[in-house]
Amino acid sequence: MSASSRSPEKPFQPIVLIPAYKPDVRLPQLVELLRTRGLSTLVVDDGSGEAYQPHFERCAALGARVIHHAVNLGKGRALKTGLNDIQVTYPNVTGVITADADGQHTPEDIHKVALALQQHPDMLIVGGRSFAGKQVPWKSRVGNALTRLAYHIATGVRIHDTQTGLRGLPGKAFPWMTALQGERYEYEMNMLLKLREYMLPVLEIPVETVYIDQNAASHFHPLRDGLRVYGMVLRYMFSGLLSFGADYALYLLGLQVIGRLAAPGFAPLVPAVSYAVARVCSSLLNYKLNKHAVFGGLGGRSAVWRYYLLAAVQMLLGAGLTSLLADLTRVPESIAKLPVDMLLFCASFFVQRDFVFRSKRIDPSLHIE
Repeated sequence: MSASSRSPEKPFQPIVLIPAYKPDVRLPQLVELLRTRGLSTLVVDDGSGEAYQPHFERCAALGARVIHHAVNLGKGRALKTGLNDIQVTYPNVTGVITADADGQHTPEDIHKVALALQQHPDMLIVGGRSFAGKQVPWKSRVGNALTRLAYHIATGVRIHDTQTGLRGLPGKAFPWMTALQGERYEYEMNMLLKLREYMLPVLEIPVETVYIDQNAASHFHPLRDGLRVYGMVLRYMFSGLLSFGADYALYLLGLQVIGRLAAPGFAPLVPAVSYAVARVCSSLLNYKLNKHAVFGGLGGRSAVWRYYLLAAVQMLLGAGLTSLLADLTRVPESIAKLPVDMLLFCASFFVQRDFVFRSKRIDPSLHIE
């Protein structure tokens, strides 16, 4: 990796970071327009090759700092390279605006995000497109709608445009954003998925929806990239499926074994006792899976007590609702348990997300609104 352009003299507040791979004339045009608005730029050439160097040389001549990857490493790596360079070269900078090099982010909107970041320096600023109008390709419209829903379920954070590359990054978040996993386009989604863990608040502001050639150059794939968001929900479902299998098998076993051993006067309590035994055993498996495979080890040591408080509430509700449903519908307890458990399973995800495995990673200097 090498660097060109003038040597830095003082920190810029903020700097526009533009990752670029095989750009055209729109890149230096954007740099020039941003300069007229008083915004300085850092351009990362992600291994574009010799044929594209005139565009980067033009950017440098316009006052941009330009750094180079020898080979193409991906947008995520280019963004992290830029963030690392900014922290080393401009250690006092307060924020960074990320923008694309293909003309989909207008200078006016980049400036708007910069102003919002200056007003809210401890928040992530997202430039959100509306996805309304005939010019929006169906892939972008449907893909963003599905991803937006799954992202909200997984994190509890509401962002209308989860695919936007126009963002204002607060300086306080640079260290973890630089170390974040993801070398290519998954990096930007990984950033959004970490907001809850680091308790970084979000402010989304409306920006213009610009699509060039029906967004033919887009690298977003609804299924592939959506799976990065759906992953938490899918892992929770898989964890629940395994735990449910163990729970249900133990419950049926309890009905048989405890039922045979119980005295006649104890028979009405057999379903509740079987439910409790099955839930305690399966919860041990479920806790380990959810803590480490679903919620990334969040919650600290006290998570186990919160988890079992939730399990106790679920156990009481489950036993009571199962018996009530069986009495009302005249179906066996073993059948009535299925819809009750499904309802409690869904509710439990949100309780675990926001209460049991809540984040402990927070920079005390960050102002959380």
